[in-house]
Amino acid sequence: MRKIIVLIALIGFQSALAQVSPNPKVTKKSTNDTFINKIEITEDYTVVSMQYVGKSAKEVLKGYLENNPEEKEQLSRMNPLMRQLALQQMMSQVGGSSISIQPTSFLKTKDGRTFEFIKASNIAVAPDRQTVEPEKKYFFKVYFKKLEPGIQSIDLVEGPNDERDGFQYWNFYGVEVNNPGVGEEPLSLVPLENKSEIFMSGKVFDAVTNSPIAANIICKVEGDVIPFDSVRTSRTGYFEFLMNPGTYEYEITADGYKTSKEFMDLSKLKTLKNFERDIFLEPIVQEKAVEEVALEEPEMERVDDKTFRLNNVYFAIGQAGILEESHKELQKVVEMMKENPSIKIRIDGHTDNQGDSHLNKILSLDRAKNVRDYLLRQGVSAERVSLKGWGDTQPLESNVSEGERQRNRRVEIVIMEEKFTPPSSDKPF
Repeated sequence: MRKIIVLIALIGFQSALAQVSPNPKVTKKSTNDTFINKIEITEDYTVVSMQYVGKSAKEVLKGYLENNPEEKEQLSRMNPLMRQLALQQMMSQVGGSSISIQPTSFLKTKDGRTFEFIKASNIAVAPDRQTVEPEKKYFFKVYFKKLEPGIQSIDLVEGPNDERDGFQYWNFYGVEVNNPGVGEEPLSLVPLENKSEIFMSGKVFDAVTNSPIAANIICKVEGDVIPFDSVRTSRTGYFEFLMNPGTYEYEITADGYKTSKEFMDLSKLKTLKNFERDIFLEPIVQEKAVEEVALEEPEMERVDDKTFRLNNVYFAIGQAGILEESHKELQKVVEMMKENPSIKIRIDGHTDNQGDSHLNKILSLDRAKNVRDYLLRQGVSAERVSLKGWGDTQPLESNVSEGERQRNRRVEIVIMEEKFTPPSSDKPF
């Protein structure tokens, strides 16, 4: 679990630009691994910027044991040394999970109005799934219909329940949004008694890590070209301004972060003493790196010391012919065979449980044979490659959902000799 600093935005945008709510306050949410970093109300959409943090192998294993009390009980009966060895082995076998956003998601107001999902960026939309790795951060945006002015509290609803059919839904309740109606003040602006000057202070933070950062802040009276004031914060991120009531524009910049422009309308305030305003900047490099991870195609998955799963070998539905998109991964197998001329392999074909079991076994055998034929065409000797069709007899998942059935439809290769050298690659199989 990660600590989240939740701050109420003290100043709303009073301009034609996007209404922004950085790190909005959330009353309740269904999961501890997903966060709302920002909500923007643009000319066309309500844009929710979110962050997912992959669970560690330890957290995944803990959740697995909670859902499998019999195995947990067996571990508790072991002596401490054997139990520790068993846990270490189980943790080493923990792989990544997958995420997606439901296209049926919507925003809901207190009076029951809904604003439907439009699109998403940098995340798969169900039924597609996106593989994520333990302890990595993934940034994405979800677009909904534009909120009407005056709606300043919403629920983000992805599923009818927080958890269902083994899936954890991202539901956020009581999310505060900076979206005042005509003539209304933002949620946290409170007019006080008459004074002539306003003292504003705060800190600049990294929106991902919540760590303070050094930044440049330029403050101008709206419409002026020459800045009213400017500061360079220290590494603590601290800044302060002394201003008269009026309308201001300020720009915040820092190396490696997106520039942020914000507006303050203090003309309606009578006074505000010890005014605090924290600013959160989004890192450029980190978000780009996450986008690259999201778009990167995985290599062959190592199941154990002798077995590899070919996740990027594709067939037409119900057919055995290999699609062209599979050639890149099959070439990895060819390279491994060439670098290890003495080894032999077996190609295993698997299907889901849809249709007749006997026909599924024939289909899995035909697919394994087509993979073998491809290797032979690339110069691999026939005596080095055997095959087996398992049909639907060895599922990885329960076959309840399409995502589980897709994982069960697979091709694996099994090393039949002990000594071999995996092909050179910067990525694990």
